[in-house]
Amino acid sequence: MRVSRILALLLASAVALPAQAQDCDRSCLAGFLDSYLNALAANDASLAPLSYGFRQTENSVVTPNDEGLWSTVTALDELQRRYYDPAGKTAGYFGLLEESGEPAVVALRLKVENRTITEAEWHIGREGDAGITGEPGGVVFDVENLMANPPNEGLVPLNRRYSRDDLIAVANSYFDGIITMNSKVVKGHPGCSRRENGFPTFGGPLAPGAIGFNGTSDCRTVGDFGLAQITARRVQVVDVEQQIVMMSVVFLRRPGNERWRNHFTHTISIEDGLIRHVHGAMFYAPPDRPVPNWPPYDGNFSLQP
Repeated sequence: MRVSRILALLLASAVALPAQAQDCDRSCLAGFLDSYLNALAANDASLAPLSYGFRQTENSVVTPNDEGLWSTVTALDELQRRYYDPAGKTAGYFGLLEESGEPAVVALRLKVENRTITEAEWHIGREGDAGITGEPGGVVFDVENLMANPPNEGLVPLNRRYSRDDLIAVANSYFDGIITMNSKVVKGHPGCSRRENGFPTFGGPLAPGAIGFNGTSDCRTVGDFGLAQITARRVQVVDVEQQIVMMSVVFLRRPGNERWRNHFTHTISIEDGLIRHVHGAMFYAPPDRPVPNWPPYDGNFSLQP
């Protein structure tokens, strides 16, 4: 009997060890993120532990390992935020990259599986990018404001942390409030901020009946943005220890509205269960570009005639 029990324990250990070996905690994810970003800055993908099937998109376009950011990045810039999600097997980066001496506002979702990097999804905002009508240079962009008002970072005390599921619900309330045009849906602090590519999209005059703070708009203030739906919502990173959620969404226009779709990664800073800051890295997607170009592929909204 004793021999049988020992054999059973040995077999159980042999089965458990491979599973445990695949786990990647915060420090593990940090190592992979650092390795990837350093390889990017060196313009050499071979320096990062990429899987054979590694896939990277930049503003929803699949990019080979010697093109795009792999060839244009000259440095990691001063503002850098790193977030880790062991449950989701992802790491996130929000901040600035330097491309040929010019800053770009970026967000990254990095997927780690079986101790290799399998996916990298970038949202990139550049000052000269097309705006909502497709005209070059029309995108919102403000690096100085972003530097002065970055997303949260740092470990939050245990007694102030909300669960992973609760954090996702709070983040989703922001998009629910926009699409229903009902500010009361948004779980946000009075005076919460909202910036897209660093540009503040709050603090302006309030329309009659709108909810804001001290007579000005905040992240809870919603209006008619000409949207049919906020589509392809995907949770990218949930950092429970830092109370941060990164989500990707597409702002889909109503039929007949010729304004280009916005595609974002929103980095949402949550304090005591309510949104404190929303930071978007975003671009306007041309009518013929499938977005987000990640599974589920039936969420690629929408190609316009």
